Amino acid sequence: MPANSPAAPTETSESRLLSLAMIVRDGGQNLAPLLAGAAPWVDEIIVGDTGSEDDSVAVARQHGAGVHHIGWRDDFAWARNQVLNLCGGAWIVVLDADEQLASDDWRDLRTWVAVLASENRVRAGRIATRNYLPLRHSRRGWTPVPGDDPHALPDGAPSDGFVITSKVRVFPNRPEIRFRGAVHETVEASLWDAGVPIVDLTWPVHHFGYLEPRAGKDERYLHLAHLKTTEMPHDAQAWAELAECGIAVGDHNQALVAMERSLLLEPSSADRRLTCGWLLKETGDLDAAEEQLAAVAGLPGSDDLLVAEAAHLRAQLALGREDLHRATVLLAEALRLFPENGHFQNTLGSLNLALGRGDAARRALELAGRLLPHQVEPCLNLAAMYENCGEHELAGEQYAEALRRDPQHCHAAVWREKAALLSVSG
Repeated sequence: MPANSPAAPTETSESRLLSLAMIVRDGGQNLAPLLAGAAPWVDEIIVGDTGSEDDSVAVARQHGAGVHHIGWRDDFAWARNQVLNLCGGAWIVVLDADEQLASDDWRDLRTWVAVLASENRVRAGRIATRNYLPLRHSRRGWTPVPGDDPHALPDGAPSDGFVITSKVRVFPNRPEIRFRGAVHETVEASLWDAGVPIVDLTWPVHHFGYLEPRAGKDERYLHLAHLKTTEMPHDAQAWAELAECGIAVGDHNQALVAMERSLLLEPSSADRRLTCGWLLKETGDLDAAEEQLAAVAGLPGSDDLLVAEAAHLRAQLALGREDLHRATVLLAEALRLFPENGHFQNTLGSLNLALGRGDAARRALELAGRLLPHQVEPCLNLAAMYENCGEHELAGEQYAEALRRDPQHCHAAVWREKAALLSVSG
């Protein structure tokens, strides 16, 4: 065992049913609510601190957690496994400092584990994570918060919507079940090797990490994702994660290479093929983009959202080629499935402009502006439409609205000048 690794407990205590295992570094304002919510339902909280400079250690101890200092090795799996070595519960649940479960869901999770333990059954639980986003439709797969949410937190949702990811969070405390991967680490591979069945649980994890500033974090994750693909070169998921990290830092070419490698290893993934098609579109290989996107609907696991997103991207490709009939057919399919998607409505506005349908274009773009209240594209499309038809004052108002929505945009100075000139000429 490495010199700075914590010692493992000699045995699992039968008096401890459930351990909460965490690694923490500068847990921030979400750590205390998580620990307070978990404490009534777990038998111990084990925190591995990897170098906090805030009050995370003190907060954890105030909530009864056992805190252990763990050196950072650029390897999330290694750090998590050091914490697992310290857990004494028969079962382990893994969460991060920027996550929570609703109180009723904690209760149901403990009941689920207790029933398994009483029946001497071994299962692992895969849980969906609601990754809350600050802006509507700011990432593919954005889903609005349910109006009548049985899993709501006491203070309500922190934003209008989220994207869903899923991974195993609960598993039996066995030495062969350990995390793998320097970043986006999971226990799934070790569960498969151990023959432990994985079942889907219904209680979501609420994740707030995307609501906070990410200065430097995306670049660090990109570095770790490179390490993971070096460690696991035949793992399609690792290459897909590298692609997502490349997208996060704006390097679409690097992301495309990684996503294509992922698809070579696992060609049947509808979600990755959609991402590959989008990357090909963004990097200018339009024929290859069409080929990838056209394949999405026929792949296993392709749901309505993936089908709609693929149809929308294909409509944009057709619109760019001035194939307006094809664009109309494809966009109609996307809107049939998700009529309240602001990006779809924005493209509908552009299509109607190309078809010479000014009133229909305005209605679609105004709706897109309401559905995407923090994004500038509908405003710019409306501004161009009004400017072309001589409605200079209205065009100036739209440029001013775009400036209000994104004052730090690289074209903000241009919008400011246009807003001023058009307002005068109007």
